[in-house]
Amino acid sequence: MFFWIHDGRISPNPPLTQTDRVLKVHPSGKSNPTEIGDGEPGTTPTGSFLHQNPRDAYKEASLPTEKPVFFLHEIMTSPVFTKGEEETIDHCLEFMFEKGIRHLPITNHLGQLVGFVSDRDLLEKTKSYEKEMPVSDAMIKRVLVGSPGAEIRQVTKVLLEERIGCLPIVNDDNYPIGIITRSDLLRLLLKYPNLSLMV
Repeated sequence: MFFWIHDGRISPNPPLTQTDRVLKVHPSGKSNPTEIGDGEPGTTPTGSFLHQNPRDAYKEASLPTEKPVFFLHEIMTSPVFTKGEEETIDHCLEFMFEKGIRHLPITNHLGQLVGFVSDRDLLEKTKSYEKEMPVSDAMIKRVLVGSPGAEIRQVTKVLLEERIGCLPIVNDDNYPIGIITRSDLLRLLLKYPNLSLMV
């Protein structure tokens, strides 16, 4: 499930998604239905299995076993780095450089998602008088987010259609619990080259 958050409030017009059931993808190209919620055995909700040696990933992908379509909680990066809306632009940019990240969810005093910035957004505010402005002046206030149970092929479709590079993942109370980027999808294809990410 996907929805927009605007100024910390859920928008009534979520992006359209289609499937109620998820198909298992077999290396031969055949698919069988499976129940929603079935994930890959032995994985953890940190996305760490995506960062293995490429040779091992290809070897595992060639095995004659069925691979389920993944869900966001199985491949998202978690925990996710965030900053409060009162932080300065300069401080947030330094934090992003220090952590090696390009996307940063912004939270309110309760820790709920209220905005989002990219390194590009902040680099445009490099004039001396803008650096000390609060990041809330530079953040995107209408943010597309996903729930942890969303199906990965729908994520790919939404990222392409909305022309965005990443998707924050929030829980039912609008607290950021993870993030997924285009790089995560590329790593997933590297691990499972037979997996179709398109709906």
